[in-house]
Amino acid sequence: MKNNNNNQQSPSASLSNQKRTLIFICLVVSGIASSTLSTAMTTALPNVVEYFHVSTAVGQWVTSGYSLAMGVVMPLTAFLITRFPTKRLYLSGIGLFIAGLLFSIFSGNFSLMMTGRIMQACGNGILMSAAQVIILTVYPVEKKGTMMGTYGLATTAAPIVAPTIAGLLIDAFGWKSIFYVVLVIMMISFILSCAVFEN
Repeated sequence: MKNNNNNQQSPSASLSNQKRTLIFICLVVSGIASSTLSTAMTTALPNVVEYFHVSTAVGQWVTSGYSLAMGVVMPLTAFLITRFPTKRLYLSGIGLFIAGLLFSIFSGNFSLMMTGRIMQACGNGILMSAAQVIILTVYPVEKKGTMMGTYGLATTAAPIVAPTIAGLLIDAFGWKSIFYVVLVIMMISFILSCAVFEN
């Protein structure tokens, strides 16, 4: 138990404030970007139904399937965190999310679209769970509550405003523009995380 405690305390003691801030910015940016897609596609549902020529009941799986997959993956991440280095796991989550975005962007049928959405949900589940562990690891005890609250506020507010932003994007550029915007943000986040994160 003593060795485990020392290992958990060492990252917060060795990291500079600037490094912590950069890590936190990466967490928040990727968390907001991934969280928006949990609700943004609600606005795009009529467009998706028309584009793929499916019924509304089938099209609804674009949002409900996403929530279901994310709900399954989030508890599983607690197990994955004990098996894989944090940096590799977090980058894998971003990579999986990006792959899901590409599937959805270039999907020629609804099945591929759903495959992409499931991949996005799995990536988001990994990111959300891993981010909490990272925050608790890199910050000292007196700042853990503040930073967890700030992260939670940002990732909770994002899905609330996402449908409005999605509606504006759909009217201006089409429904796939939602994926393009998030793709750019997540790729930037992936590059920054590669440079900033440590195991």
